[in-house]
Amino acid sequence: MNQQTVEIVIVGGGISGLSTAYYLEKEATQHNLAVHITVLEREATLGGKIATQRQDGFVFEGGPESFVTRKLEAWELCHELGLQDRLVGTTRSGKNYVLHNGRPAIVPDGPGSFLSTPLLSLGGKLRLLKEPFVKPRTDSSDESLGSFLRRRLGDEMVDNIVKPAIGSVYLGDVDAMSVQVSFGRFAEMEQQHGSVVKGMFALMKEKRAERKASGEARPPKKPAFATLQGGLMELVNTLAEQIEGEILRETAVTNLSHNPTNAQPYKVELSDGRSLNADMVVLTTPTFVMADLLEGVVETAVTEQLRAIPYNPVTTVNVAFNRSEIEDPFDGFGVVVPESETSQLLAIEGMSAKFPHRAPGDQFVLRAFVGGQRQPELADLPEAELISLVRQELAQIFGISARPTQIHIQRWQPANPQPPVGHLAMIAEVERKLADQLPQLYLTGAGLRGQGVPDCIRQSRNLVEQILADLQPASQTLAA
Repeated sequence: MNQQTVEIVIVGGGISGLSTAYYLEKEATQHNLAVHITVLEREATLGGKIATQRQDGFVFEGGPESFVTRKLEAWELCHELGLQDRLVGTTRSGKNYVLHNGRPAIVPDGPGSFLSTPLLSLGGKLRLLKEPFVKPRTDSSDESLGSFLRRRLGDEMVDNIVKPAIGSVYLGDVDAMSVQVSFGRFAEMEQQHGSVVKGMFALMKEKRAERKASGEARPPKKPAFATLQGGLMELVNTLAEQIEGEILRETAVTNLSHNPTNAQPYKVELSDGRSLNADMVVLTTPTFVMADLLEGVVETAVTEQLRAIPYNPVTTVNVAFNRSEIEDPFDGFGVVVPESETSQLLAIEGMSAKFPHRAPGDQFVLRAFVGGQRQPELADLPEAELISLVRQELAQIFGISARPTQIHIQRWQPANPQPPVGHLAMIAEVERKLADQLPQLYLTGAGLRGQGVPDCIRQSRNLVEQILADLQPASQTLAA
């Protein structure tokens, strides 16, 4: 008897949903499994938080503007999709800064700058040097990122440098965020080697030994961050082109129901009046949307846990100027703003220093972040007030009084998830309950086990392995 096609509906057309669809089709083909995938996206454009706008020679990013290459998933996927010649790394000249007494102060990146930095007192510097000798925590349970970093690095390093840097990326409070989700690798280093510094040295030694044993030459050094020449939407669009199943834009899910007595137990009702019957459903949306979709389908404890994960709003403002009108263009990758400063910005990215190709040569671009956990109300300012605020801040910090040539605003309300302490254990509990009550309904996405682009791709790949394991016995039953 011919194998019956397994119908799979993926809700969400961001990087998580698209990479899940891509890897699922690829693995199903390799394992001779028949699947038909439908991706549902309620917006007119795909990509989720990836939002690239190209105009007048500019490439503006409203969401993530690059991905870290140390986590290999996005880098490898770009190569797999044939985008390796489109990859652009950060320049080597840029430095990172912290706002200190209203002016950018460089983050120390070597012994000389460490000794001279005004960001740490002598006591703070000595405390930081103690890190290899600080006793590790014996309890392997989760703790806040702030608690971990304060134990390892000291309060001053955390408050003056690390906290504003993390806050500008995750938009939250390090003293409330789960270390297992945000920096689990560092927590593992402490458990395995007794210290983050010792763990980093051990990792380098291990990699050298592996290369020596294999006889392989040292691989070319990758840039710390990478993007694509036309913006990260290139990755989104290329993924979408590779997917053989259906992708339905401007199509929201209005209701999800489950009847285990049906051959295809899931019914997905759509905003256009249609409905889809499915063997499997994958939810890749923000967790509060997952909770709405699962309301009344699974026990209340599950939806309450998903809805309780906090998200903070942020608005990004790209501002371009004529370079000739800037006396001293900022040469850094970015400036983060500690809570002790009066500035109302979270951070400022030096887009022209980081990725010069994103603007015409006579233009200079900065990107400001407004809102976050500290001042969420600012993310909702009317456009004129928002632009005025950003221009005032840029004038005070950089002395820029020139009139902008381009302004691009992107509002995210809400934006990034803020996984609290115990988050991974809670997600594992939710997944156990779903496996029991709604078999073959799966969750993945930024709100679960990491929110960066590589993190989302990694979670999708891991989920596909799980789905594949569930698909194979199911396909054998259908073909019997």
